[in-house]
Amino acid sequence: MATFYLFWDVSRAVYVLLSLAALGLVVIYRPRMPREHRLYSWPIIAYFAIVCLSAAAHGLSNSAINQVVSKYLLLPIAIPLATIFYLSFNPGRNTWVKFAVCSVTMGILALVDILILNKYRAGGGFNPAAFGFMALVSTALVAASYRRFRQSRLGKAVFIVAILLGICAMILSGTRSSWLTGIAIFFIAIFFYFDRYSISRRILISLTLIGGIAIVSSTVPLVQQRVISMIEIVTPYVAGEDQTKYNSLRYRVEVWKLGLKLGMDNKALGYGPGNTKDKIREYADRHPRFAKLANLNHLHNQFVQSFAMTGLPGLLSLLVLAACHFWIFAKYLGKHYSSEVRSLALGGVLMLVSYLVYSMTAIPFAGRHHLTMYGFASATIWGCLLGALRESGKDSRREETEDQDDRA
Repeated sequence: MATFYLFWDVSRAVYVLLSLAALGLVVIYRPRMPREHRLYSWPIIAYFAIVCLSAAAHGLSNSAINQVVSKYLLLPIAIPLATIFYLSFNPGRNTWVKFAVCSVTMGILALVDILILNKYRAGGGFNPAAFGFMALVSTALVAASYRRFRQSRLGKAVFIVAILLGICAMILSGTRSSWLTGIAIFFIAIFFYFDRYSISRRILISLTLIGGIAIVSSTVPLVQQRVISMIEIVTPYVAGEDQTKYNSLRYRVEVWKLGLKLGMDNKALGYGPGNTKDKIREYADRHPRFAKLANLNHLHNQFVQSFAMTGLPGLLSLLVLAACHFWIFAKYLGKHYSSEVRSLALGGVLMLVSYLVYSMTAIPFAGRHHLTMYGFASATIWGCLLGALRESGKDSRREETEDQDDRA
């Protein structure tokens, strides 16, 4: 996960081979999975199937096939991985180490980009926006692991270093969408960890911690420039003035309008994967004042993109996927579950919230790096959560047996 941007082909190959090996074991041994696993698997399959159906309905062009194979297929191949993580779950093993390593590595890459290579924004050798989002997701997952790391002698130190370097990578990427999403993530995490306090006190603690991060970050020139730029481009919309300058917000608004129009023109199956760039270019050609839109290759909103590309079925399948995955994680946040189960559930919720909030300005359920991260991380968290529930059930049955023996 940490080397997506330096060794993408190798990282994707390892992910695919691992999934194929898992699929082979599933076919051979046919393990019985908990029934809830269907709520993880079938929404993914439905989302992928509708993308394939949309591609087939529009002629299966080379670009459509490339999109399906190189991007969307990365999501369903995570399903066998969840099975393997469930079968091999060991409560003595620290599931979270991989995410901590990812955050630390990305933080180091960001510092190298800024301090040694003198880049304006950290990108780890790739797109700074995607890099910042990956840093956000890895940091969100690490944020859910505190109760597990504190059980070891150096665990707290590892946790703190991973969080700080993950935040560092996210801030130095200059990705404002990730910054805003990070605020939501930290609010949820703080409310979870400080649930012994009243709501008003938890809000105060949240604002204090986030304010502290904001004050420290404001000393970084990149942050200052990005914040000033954001205020300048948002002010005309807030004040009700006409936005005449070409900037990142204006072209987002324009492509959102375009995406909604394209979706309304073909509600059944959209215009099909692989055609987004052509549709945007056609629009830019018809409207010369938006000529710079021709450089875009997506609609900067996951929900709008799904609606335009795959119609109402695609949008509904995405919403069902998000709702089902949120449900399977959120239901295990209750205090009556073990700390391991609750931590894994929190990790799943934070990851999903990251993707959903970020979907307002980007397309994380359509990018190859984003889909690989979601597939691998969600399979890890979900499989281990099911394994932790299984172990908790064994412990409960063992305690009941011991109690019965004592009474006998």
